[in-house]
Amino acid sequence: MKFVKRISLFFIYPMTMFGIGFLSNTAIQEFFYPGEVVLEETEKVKQQEEPVIETGYAKEAVITANTSYIVLSYDMLKETSCEMPETAPDKYIGLNRESLEMVLKEYNKSPSLTDLEKGFQHAELVSFSPEKVVVQKNYKKQDNGFYLISENHNVMVYDESLKYLYMNTGIRTEDLPEELQNDILHMKYIESESELYHFLESYSS
Repeated sequence: MKFVKRISLFFIYPMTMFGIGFLSNTAIQEFFYPGEVVLEETEKVKQQEEPVIETGYAKEAVITANTSYIVLSYDMLKETSCEMPETAPDKYIGLNRESLEMVLKEYNKSPSLTDLEKGFQHAELVSFSPEKVVVQKNYKKQDNGFYLISENHNVMVYDESLKYLYMNTGIRTEDLPEELQNDILHMKYIESESELYHFLESYSS
């Protein structure tokens, strides 16, 4: 029993002294720095309770080297389109939607010679995202041939597809030679603009 009591006293005495020292230290801090102990504890509780909110901002959508660039070629006469994936021009990299639209407006004023030869009319932005950009180029290339057709006794000129009226000649069908009238009634084909202009010079009053 005496041994057990000694062991108990060995543990109890240091613990008692530690407790007294802790309370004394707290009391001294509160005396010399009133309110700071409570404030520190309050801040710790707040940090544990309040969720950490990470601030950030949405990145602006721009064209990158990984953006899929699609050119949609639209034939305005035939009303057909062809979609072709291309590599975005280097000058387009980093552009947002508004900037790209401005670049396309400038291109419409001065298109490439290749586009002009195809009958380029204008380009427009169809869709825009960092993943995919679609630009439509509209072409209207007149076919080489024409048709002379009689409508309401007047000679009309249509394009080769017979979808679009190219010109109202103002020439009366009855004023033409009989053989030519018959040809026009059966839709006379004119192979080129030069042949068309020759016809107009010959029969226009």
